[in-house]
Amino acid sequence: MENQSTLSLTNLTIGYDPKKILAKEINLEAHEGELISLMGLNGTGKTTLFKTILNEIPCLEGTISTHVSEQKRHEMISAVFTERVSIFGFTVSELIAQGRAPHTNIFGKLSAHDKQVIQEQIHVLNLEQIAQEQIDSLSDGQFQKAMIARALAQETPIILLDEPAAFLDVKNRRMIYKLLSYLAKEKRKTVLVSTHDILFTREYCQKSWVIQNQSIKEMNPSDISESFFD
Repeated sequence: MENQSTLSLTNLTIGYDPKKILAKEINLEAHEGELISLMGLNGTGKTTLFKTILNEIPCLEGTISTHVSEQKRHEMISAVFTERVSIFGFTVSELIAQGRAPHTNIFGKLSAHDKQVIQEQIHVLNLEQIAQEQIDSLSDGQFQKAMIARALAQETPIILLDEPAAFLDVKNRRMIYKLLSYLAKEKRKTVLVSTHDILFTREYCQKSWVIQNQSIKEMNPSDISESFFD
């Protein structure tokens, strides 16, 4: 049985009106259980595409469908961006708990299940030793792992990650890549990762969306080489 479509980009043009960043119509589809790399040179529109999918930036043309209403898109998609934002007054555990916001009651009270999910993400990302540390005291790598844990705690079927291994050492980078592969294959998530890492794409991804000449084409990861980005 064919995997269900979770994300459809139809006749899409994106940018900041009137400037078009990806100006040639984009027609792509992502399915449950897929780990997809989004590749392209800096400034070609990877982050802009993510923010358009999240409805933070309006489409210039075309449509994005996640098979739910726009009001529920935050329940369908979670995201992690590379840039470090200033967060004060929260511990790592409290930051991760923010990922449960779409699931809590009107008072924001965490249920036993919410707390279990939070602890699971702390364990999965090996954050036990810093769970009670203040967010603003973390290294860039620790902060990145905490933000990934918050996104995973949201338990959405679609996860967007903008260069998630940018600040990680080799050991933690490998751990994140294996985790993303597990989420796609075993948890049937749709995972879209912005990256410059061709080896990650070839080893872990089912397909790649490659940005060239203001458009995106879908490629088999095994066909991607350094020459595409010269």
